[in-house]
Amino acid sequence: MRGIVKKIVPDSVRAWLREYRSGYRISRSPDRAVLTDEIIPALLSALPRDADVLWIGCQRYTTKYYRLLERNGASCWTLEIDPSAAVWGRPGRHTVGDILDLKALFPDRYFDAVLCNGILGWGVDTEPAGRKACGAMAAVTKPGGWMLLGWNTDRIPDPLPLVTASFDHADLPGVGSRRAVEGCTHVYDIFRRRSGQA
Repeated sequence: MRGIVKKIVPDSVRAWLREYRSGYRISRSPDRAVLTDEIIPALLSALPRDADVLWIGCQRYTTKYYRLLERNGASCWTLEIDPSAAVWGRPGRHTVGDILDLKALFPDRYFDAVLCNGILGWGVDTEPAGRKACGAMAAVTKPGGWMLLGWNTDRIPDPLPLVTASFDHADLPGVGSRRAVEGCTHVYDIFRRRSGQA
């Protein structure tokens, strides 16, 4: 049967189906429910109405997050290293680029919040690259601004030491500073950008 399907269904359609199935599975994981039901609403209540928010990493299943983040008047910007995934970025506010190059891609201290979910351990895999990514996120986050770091305990060691040069672990009202998700290895850490640092 599989051989028949391979002959009948073009490679591009099979690739699209694989991507769709993978995205559907990810969008249904417990960490995504925590993100949409707890973290994004709490973040919106902590941000100014005209906030600029950066979402790092775009896929089909992330497009709904941009609308959620803009519900109260914020503007969501997106960044993705893969040019072919630009179609899933925020129309009119998407940049193709590497998280490690944030300082060259966006103005200093521009964003009220930076959301980095599933990047460390999924492309940014070494301690030096993680430290550089956290420094780059600090450079584009306003003093007092928020940073969300989503990561998996089975992919990387605890990234907390990489972040604390410019951020403080901070409680997001109703969420806390660290939210481990039951039923998977995902952890969300919440930070605030320290004032008075370059």
